[in-house]
Order: sequence, then structure tokens, then C-alpha cells
Amino acid sequence: MPKSQKPKLPQKSKELCTGCKDAYYNEGNHSNTGECWMFEKAEVINAYRIGWWTPQDKKENFEKVTILSCRAEPGRFAYYQEIPKHLR
Repeated sequence: MPKSQKPKLPQKSKELCTGCKDAYYNEGNHSNTGECWMFEKAEVINAYRIGWWTPQDKKENFEKVTILSCRAEPGRFAYYQEIPKHLR
């Protein structure tokens, strides 16, 4: 694939919320709309995930994933838009 063509990201869906701490609200729990308040403005993005307790000393410790821009998994994973500069 030529560099000018980026791979197409999946469509925004609540399936991408699975595992997020706020996915709870998509099931109607404490939400008047039955939806997480972040979902409406969220965008589908590529990010780099690393385990919460994983050392950030090797590029290989990061995994490229497709997520919603609002994703939060405190205590499990941290997400970065790019690999940290010291590892590029």
C-alpha cells in the first residue's frame, strides 16, 4: 500500500467501548441516554497501548491498536498517540 494511502479505520461503534471504564454507561447504568457521555464526540483512532506496569524502555512493549479517542483503562493500559520520542 502506498504511503499516501492510510488504512481505513473501522466505523465508530460501541463495540470499540468494550473494556473501557465508561462502557458501563452504555448499558443504561446511571445514564439518561443509555450511552456514555463521551461517545458522541469520540473519534476512531490508532494508538499505542502499553500495560500499566510495563516498563517504557523498549519500542516492542507498545502495541498498535484501534480505539476510540476517549478510551480509559486506568490500572490496566495507557494509550499514546505516538511511540514516545526516546524510543523512535
